[in-house]
Amino acid sequence: MLYPLISHVQGEASASAQRHRLNNLARKGRGSSKPKTNSRISQRGIARRSRYCLCGTIFLVLFFSIANAIGGHEAGIKATLAGPIPTVVGDSSFSYSSQWGSYGGPMMPNGVTVDPSGNVYIADAKNYAIVKLARDGSFVTSWGSYGIGPGQFRNPEGAALDASGNVYVTDSVNNNIEKFTNAGIFITSWSTWNTTNVLRTPIGLSVNATGFVYVADQGNQRVEIFRSDGTYVSSFGGLGSNLVGKFQSPFGVAVGPTYVYVSDTSFQSGNITEFTKTGGFVCAWGSSSLLQPAMVATDNASNVYVTDNLENDVVKFSACSDTAVWISGSTGGFPGQFNSPVGVAVDSGMNVYVGDSNNFRIQKLSAGTGGYLSSLTYPRPGMFSSPYDDAFDGLGHVYVADEGNNRVQMFSLAGVFVLAWGTTGTGNGQFNAPVGIALDHAGNVYVADSSNNRVEKFSPDGTFITTWGTFGTGNGQFYSPFGVAVDSSNNVYVTDYSNNRVEKFDSSGNYIAEWGSSGAGNGQFIGPIGIAVDGSNNVYVSDSSNNRIEKFTSSGTFMTTWGGFGSGNGQLNFPGHLSLDLAGNVYVADTYNNRVQEFTGSGTFLTSFGTVGSGNGQLVYPEGLAIDNSGNVYVSDTGNPSGVGNSRIEVFAPASGSVGGVTVPVDKFALLTVYLGPVLAALGTVITLIILANRYRCMKPATAVGNCTTIPPFPARR
Repeated sequence: MLYPLISHVQGEASASAQRHRLNNLARKGRGSSKPKTNSRISQRGIARRSRYCLCGTIFLVLFFSIANAIGGHEAGIKATLAGPIPTVVGDSSFSYSSQWGSYGGPMMPNGVTVDPSGNVYIADAKNYAIVKLARDGSFVTSWGSYGIGPGQFRNPEGAALDASGNVYVTDSVNNNIEKFTNAGIFITSWSTWNTTNVLRTPIGLSVNATGFVYVADQGNQRVEIFRSDGTYVSSFGGLGSNLVGKFQSPFGVAVGPTYVYVSDTSFQSGNITEFTKTGGFVCAWGSSSLLQPAMVATDNASNVYVTDNLENDVVKFSACSDTAVWISGSTGGFPGQFNSPVGVAVDSGMNVYVGDSNNFRIQKLSAGTGGYLSSLTYPRPGMFSSPYDDAFDGLGHVYVADEGNNRVQMFSLAGVFVLAWGTTGTGNGQFNAPVGIALDHAGNVYVADSSNNRVEKFSPDGTFITTWGTFGTGNGQFYSPFGVAVDSSNNVYVTDYSNNRVEKFDSSGNYIAEWGSSGAGNGQFIGPIGIAVDGSNNVYVSDSSNNRIEKFTSSGTFMTTWGGFGSGNGQLNFPGHLSLDLAGNVYVADTYNNRVQEFTGSGTFLTSFGTVGSGNGQLVYPEGLAIDNSGNVYVSDTGNPSGVGNSRIEVFAPASGSVGGVTVPVDKFALLTVYLGPVLAALGTVITLIILANRYRCMKPATAVGNCTTIPPFPARR
């Protein structure tokens, strides 16, 4: 602190000023070049010198008094330059600046339908929306939000189109049907049948060529028929055996040119029933090939396509034939595999679209063979599902590991979306929970692909370069890699979370060294997450379950540690990722305390910011952070464990000014002390030295010497 130093100097200045004041009372003034007599003291000279000394004294006392007062004022000072400057710790040195992004996780497709132009409409249960994609999978539009009002959903299930292109959606929780234009404009909704009876868990629906809407009313074990405006027409079914045209748990419905097909998902049934358009029973089949049929579709040749939610496949039948034409798929996440498929539709080109619900995608198959053609996914650009870490490239871009969407997104510093890459999978350039990201000095991007137990390396534009790592405990293997950092020689450090160690590689992925083991001692870890490297190649690691930060040399030699469980200043509750500013200060995503803390490189607490919540400047489980050249902090506000929380990037700016290109988050008074203080002190010192030099040069018995009339020394005290 400045206070003790200033107080000491102020005391010396006061004593000196007193001596000068007493001296001036006896000092002769300077007159003309002609000396005055020794027997008489010039009153004018005394007055002039008194004024000089008094001005100098007042100047020094005034400066040091102001500096002393200012020095006691707390303010956070953080310089982004080499070399120390005075630092005064405060608790508000960062303030909320801006944010971008919101929850936009992967779609969870239930129902799916296709228009004559090949546009695909998806009932997205996870995002409470209808998503419209073009034939090539590019985004067209979406609408809907969570709620019970017009245009809102709580669980959109089925989707169907009429001949005019209007979109009909069933909501199994709101127990209604909503009708929209193909651009998403709400038209109408209804929730009753036969005037007073209400729909109970409506699931699948289909619209025939003349505009009649057929709805699988699961809770009432019926199929309801309505006109396009919601007017009730009739119903068929009821509780009973579908061998006689009844239902246990009707799920999907499809209307063909002649017949209506209904799937029954009950284990006691497990088959498909064919009816006339007015509900007359025709036949039932499929129990030998289906375990839990979900939705159903038909083509113009009366072939029937059924998704089997438990068998994770799609089955094609000829109507009323128990023998499958083909069965496509198996359990998994690879192309052509499924995880709880629900919706199914057939287009005019004989392509089959399947809502692969828990793989968060639509898969496109050949109607003729069942062979895989392509996949459509929809993680929305600029939106996130659990952004887990971010990194700054030094050129004005922020890269974000969008964990829930299995991709990396790149933004400008203002949050403008630039590009994205990555899909769900195990292939090159694909991800399965990317949770850590770092860049080297050439701008190459390293991603900790946690559930694939590897690190992937990309060029700045997302082009895949290489990958390394497999599951295991050996050298170069991983068990949930989490954090990644790069040093000045482009060596790559990775926190191996479940192996409780740090591994070091060269930039091509060749293993160099490792350190750490399970435990709470120095150099040990329990769940290391974040990692960062400073300009001296010291390595900082967040030891999450030990609630501390550990510092090492680049070879893994333990240096120091700080933290401890708690919510006070400098304490931590499951620390996440780390980042460093240009001065080497360490920023920690204090995840369960819902804040960011800043420390010096030796662990001295500097400041913290953030409180729990969803407002501006609030955080919910922040995991990652990055710092730009101006000291702005970009925080990955990950959100709640379900992945639908804040899901955004928040920017916090230093509450600062800038002097000489040095970013200093401090108030104006402290800034004056730090930067103008030395100048003023130097000026005051020069004035004082001139006065003192003049006094001591002339300290001898009073004689006339040039223009200086001297005075005797202070008399001894009696």
